[in-house]
Amino acid sequence: MNTTVAEGDFSLVALDCIEKCGLQWIGNCNELNAGYAADGYARVNGISALMTIMGVGELSSLNAIAGSFAELIPVVHIVNMPSRRAQLEKLCVHHTFGDGDFDVFKRMTAATSCMSVTLDCPKKAAALINAALQQCAIQSRPVSIFVPSDLINVSIDTCSPSKQIDSIETVNDTVVEGGVADSVLAELRSAKYPILLLGGYGVAHDIRDEILDLINKLCIPVLSSASCRGFIEKDHYLYAGLYVGSCSDKPVVELMNSADLVLSIGNIQSDLCTAGFTGTVDQKILIDMQRCYTVITHHPKVTVSLKGVTQMMTARVCWNPLPAARIMKATSTYVAKDNVPCNQSQRSTKRVSMRIRLKQCLEGILKYILSPAQNDSPLLHENLWPRVGGWLQRGDIILTEAGTASFGIWNTTIPSETTFISQYLWASIGYTVGACQGAALAVRDSQNPKRRTILFIGDGSLQIGCQELSTIVRLGLAPIIFIICNRGYTIERFVHAPSQAYHDVQPWRYRDLPAAFGATPGSYGSHSVRTMRHLEALMSRHSFRDPSILQVVELHMSPLDAPSDLVTVAQSLKRRNQ
Repeated sequence: MNTTVAEGDFSLVALDCIEKCGLQWIGNCNELNAGYAADGYARVNGISALMTIMGVGELSSLNAIAGSFAELIPVVHIVNMPSRRAQLEKLCVHHTFGDGDFDVFKRMTAATSCMSVTLDCPKKAAALINAALQQCAIQSRPVSIFVPSDLINVSIDTCSPSKQIDSIETVNDTVVEGGVADSVLAELRSAKYPILLLGGYGVAHDIRDEILDLINKLCIPVLSSASCRGFIEKDHYLYAGLYVGSCSDKPVVELMNSADLVLSIGNIQSDLCTAGFTGTVDQKILIDMQRCYTVITHHPKVTVSLKGVTQMMTARVCWNPLPAARIMKATSTYVAKDNVPCNQSQRSTKRVSMRIRLKQCLEGILKYILSPAQNDSPLLHENLWPRVGGWLQRGDIILTEAGTASFGIWNTTIPSETTFISQYLWASIGYTVGACQGAALAVRDSQNPKRRTILFIGDGSLQIGCQELSTIVRLGLAPIIFIICNRGYTIERFVHAPSQAYHDVQPWRYRDLPAAFGATPGSYGSHSVRTMRHLEALMSRHSFRDPSILQVVELHMSPLDAPSDLVTVAQSLKRRNQ
């Protein structure tokens, strides 16, 4: 594990312990970006730690921690406080309101943590740390650990991790897990045309294998939401495509509309994921399985472990458990067959899924062939994203910033075994710069350090978090960063008043930023792309595919050119705001 740290005087003694503990001190440019980096690291390697000082550092990171809480990312937030004596005597210490209240910020932070503990007693410290780490892992959400500065070097009593889980009492209750598993399977058996809808919240690491095993056992069509790209093999015979409401391909919409039961795992039906709520599933046909609870159609929510339930479901599914549900009938493309032998069903489902994917592939090829790629016409989103799909590789780490990139990527084929990172719920602009640094660092620390880390970000968002390019340079990381230079916030132009000055940003020479942050010649590449010819030449270059050096690419585009799916969602947001 790496520790992302923002320095401060309450933290100085604690910083001395980092290397002694076998951790690496990173040191981000500010606490907000440090929180983003911790989030990105955890999305790739499973968990991360962030250290700030109380008050000024703690609150600066709070936006990032809140995003991790919303999107179920396990981050351990260590907050260094003044000494116990200073707190007891209510001294007027810097980084406070001066009123002697040292818990006021703690109360703010608690709202974005699934557990918050204060290590003010050496005898209780080990048990509290264990409990916090358990909750971080179980709930896949941030926890806060507050440490007074005078206790950093104090010896504590050690203990084994506690088996008692306070806030999720039934997480290890196999009776409850078994009951939920049986109920879900019963609903699936009674359905004619069930679908499995995959989301990316709280399922990316320690539950991934269990969910994939369950998919293979259930043998029903699988759709992924926007948050879950790359989770399942794109060539898997059960995979039927990306479901993003009205922005989905027509066969996918027809498939979903014909479902009489939707088993949703790790999915959050936010407005951005569902194209303005056009893809919201009716609660009457929805089984909602989340990290720590399950809701079966009209029944009450049951607090239960997703991992335990999926394991039990897989164990209890017989070879041909859902005979009426093997093949999904969306239109005449899908033909429901009762009691179909497993191998026949698999072949039929595979043919259907391949038809959908073949249609998507042909559409992308036609767009590319018919596009102005062979001349010097301006770079357009409708041509950019299909071409990106042909350049991406298996195992890539792909980040898309909220805005044009997060919706343009819907028209891109995502290879298998990729890690896809985008905030469709919290949607904090500027998030992906720090997250890119954290993700690239996680790749370097992983068993496969040759994977590429690729960021697509707008110029307005980059200007918010650009300082972390300095950290990327200092650490010698080598992501490939595509900057969409469209002079501001295009998504907001489509929501309201496109010509207003508050959508504009000052144009920068983005390709010069690595040098400005101290990168030496030869340690990075910088490129400016204005036409499809330029893009094709760059993406065809073997050296550009090499993940050994930092690459910065300016993609110059019109402020009013946008992916069609972004326009659809923006119009929905506009109507709702009015």
